[in-house]
Amino acid sequence: MIRRSDFLASMSAAGMLALEGANPPIGKPERPNLRLGLPVDATSFLPIYVAQAKTWAAQGLDVQLVSFRGDAEVSQALAGDSTDVNVQSTNGLINMINAGQPVIGFYAGFWQADFSWLAVPSVKRWEDLRGKTVGVSTFGSLTDALMRYALRKHKLEPEKDVQIVQSGGTPSAYQALKAGRLSAAIISPPFKWQGPEEGLTLLGTEAQVVAPHWPKHVFLTKTKFLKENPNTITALLRAHVAAIRLAKVQRDLAVSVMIDHLKYQKQWAERAYDDVINDFNERGLFPDKYMPVFWQITMSTGDVKEPWPDSKLLDLTYIKSFKQWAPS
Repeated sequence: MIRRSDFLASMSAAGMLALEGANPPIGKPERPNLRLGLPVDATSFLPIYVAQAKTWAAQGLDVQLVSFRGDAEVSQALAGDSTDVNVQSTNGLINMINAGQPVIGFYAGFWQADFSWLAVPSVKRWEDLRGKTVGVSTFGSLTDALMRYALRKHKLEPEKDVQIVQSGGTPSAYQALKAGRLSAAIISPPFKWQGPEEGLTLLGTEAQVVAPHWPKHVFLTKTKFLKENPNTITALLRAHVAAIRLAKVQRDLAVSVMIDHLKYQKQWAERAYDDVINDFNERGLFPDKYMPVFWQITMSTGDVKEPWPDSKLLDLTYIKSFKQWAPS
């Protein structure tokens, strides 16, 4: 096996520039100034943060990164033209399509199953949640769908046996959990590791309860924007792929980016990096093996009646033409 240090040492200066996205974009971006929305800040958006630090500018893009308080808010921002492109949950995209919004995904590839369910110390088992209140980021979000699935899997009916409330992103949910305002919540890194060290109960992980891979995030925009700005989309995706590759070979850089952007302590940033880095698919694909579980959960929430073909969620243009536009 080639060690990362040996690999880096063998790369030429020109090769490193290419890895950072220094190759010129294919055609000048029609909209070099972009507003990109995220539902929350989280480790699973690592390539976005690396792109902000290293690869967007190299592709001729000036991107304003805007974080919100869940899928509902970031969806509203795109619908109201406050953002040009979002990277949000696949469930959020489905909800927008169901609401009649003229939006479409155009790239996936975020396969992280990195949530954990934490509970207050008095809750030792799932059944102890009966009659209690649990938190999700927002209704209709990925955390909402996963929470409802996990409760039903453990024979607890949402809204009947367990009350679900909106608690915002992981930092606010974690504080509510520590303060006893919630009995359980679905938590992302690094708090999912910090919690058990501080006495909270680990009820289960997403990889255990749901699936080891999950179609977590997707790039989406309005269909009109996608049609009118092909060079901009190409530049954005070239920068994204370059950021994934850069993060995989420069661990220290990626860890530093997380420390700067997410305000993690170094130990948690390093652990978070190791937790997610192998689950970015640069081809923008869904994890096909686990999509039946995704659709089972999505049908159980009533968001769809049957599984959708990928083409209903994604304009496949950029996925199919990957070899033509991907950075060398």
